[in-house]
Amino acid sequence: LLFSVPDFTLHSETDSAHRPHPIPAIDFQASLNAEQFAAVTAAPGPLLVLAGAGSGKTRTLTYRVAWLLSQGVRPGEILLLTFTNKAAKEMLHRVHDLTGIEPARFWGGTFHSLGNRALRIYGDAIRLPRNFTILDADESETLLKQSVESVDKLFFKDKTNPRPGPLFSVLSLARNTQRSIRDTVAKNFPQYGEITDSLPAFATAYEKARRDQSVVDYDDLLELWLKLLTEAPEVAAYFTHRFRHVLVDEYQDTN
Repeated sequence: LLFSVPDFTLHSETDSAHRPHPIPAIDFQASLNAEQFAAVTAAPGPLLVLAGAGSGKTRTLTYRVAWLLSQGVRPGEILLLTFTNKAAKEMLHRVHDLTGIEPARFWGGTFHSLGNRALRIYGDAIRLPRNFTILDADESETLLKQSVESVDKLFFKDKTNPRPGPLFSVLSLARNTQRSIRDTVAKNFPQYGEITDSLPAFATAYEKARRDQSVVDYDDLLELWLKLLTEAPEVAAYFTHRFRHVLVDEYQDTN
């Protein structure tokens, strides 16, 4: 788990999603063991919680939300991030069962789903149409194949070259780690060393195809969210002021 809160005063919010919500009285100390209680009631600021399987990590995170609400934090000021959609739903339903607050009043979900949500609202700030379509894995590989063939129509006819799926993995890892394709191949895919020089042109063609067709792949949901925050200061300022508390489950699985 990772809890974080930036140092600033939140600007006032007036819509119902951000008004304080009374929650049932909870005996936090009686409901948690000593370690869980310490994490749940920790003072605002960066906090990393390390715990093994079955030790109550999701329970701790759920009670952390309840604790923040009991301290006057509004639901709309809390950002909940998890690694899978299933975990996100489970966490928000647990919060609802514990506090009576509807899941829709929080921003909560996977990194990809929240990136999608942010881009749907503010994507035009980086010239991304809000009605973009999200490609699934098969569609992404198909578009990559078409893009590669627009650059080198014989590439996939050479059986020694990677197929679209493995090639996509190379480009995806480079994008997610923000390393160059050359460094990614050298470190993680040395078997493709001989075609390294061809790959940047393929990546460029694939990106152009996505933009021309107003589609995004799963990696875009992270990359473009980051681009939105770095290239649109007014959007970054909004999120900075809106979310006082950022809670991340399965933090070790984030990139």
